[in-house]
Amino acid sequence: MSTPLNGSVLKAFSILGLFSKARPEITANTVASELGTNVATAHRFLLTLEAAGALVSYRRGCFALGGTIEELGRLAESVNPIATKVQPIINEVSRDIRESVMVCRLGRRGPTCIAVAVSDQPISVKVDVGTVLPIDVTAHGKLWLAHMSKPDQSNWLKDTTQDLKDALTKIKAQGFALNQGDNEPDLGAVAVPVYGDDGKLSMTISVFGMLSRFNAPLIERSVASLTHAAKAIGA
Repeated sequence: MSTPLNGSVLKAFSILGLFSKARPEITANTVASELGTNVATAHRFLLTLEAAGALVSYRRGCFALGGTIEELGRLAESVNPIATKVQPIINEVSRDIRESVMVCRLGRRGPTCIAVAVSDQPISVKVDVGTVLPIDVTAHGKLWLAHMSKPDQSNWLKDTTQDLKDALTKIKAQGFALNQGDNEPDLGAVAVPVYGDDGKLSMTISVFGMLSRFNAPLIERSVASLTHAAKAIGA
């Protein structure tokens, strides 16, 4: 039996997720409207987060991110050597291919973005660090599935058809996976594995962008550039 999760903690992080550059402050009404709770409960959560230092209120009823969050953000950057090492490598791939690049690790809920480099294309696709991708319809997810044991695949998927089994076998053999509008109709991606010192899959790295640009030559160039980057990251 899996350990039950604490709903209050999840709700608190959902509230923190409402902040953005475009919305630096929120109110109890904001929380109630977007998270489907009543105003009194929303206000109690906001006051609790303020008491913990996660939020600060500079004017009545409005809350902004507090010093504790800022300190944790700086700490996360300073103690995360993977992101520090990965970022310049994927920046180079993005400049070379002129598409966005993402690195994922496998988390409890699926492939999770740990670093991203955004393309300089006039129309590009952006994914935030921390985004969790579907495991069955994304290039990253297909790679992770292809490298799993059959029991692990069954734990992640409700139904494993023969067509999917054949597709995963092909992905592992060819060394890359494609997303050709499988997750979002207009988005394409190609991903390759990053192996650790033990020879096991430790991360996945992809080039992604508008599906209309993902023709055969771009996929071929991307696989070559990503494979080179994956070796540098794995080293």
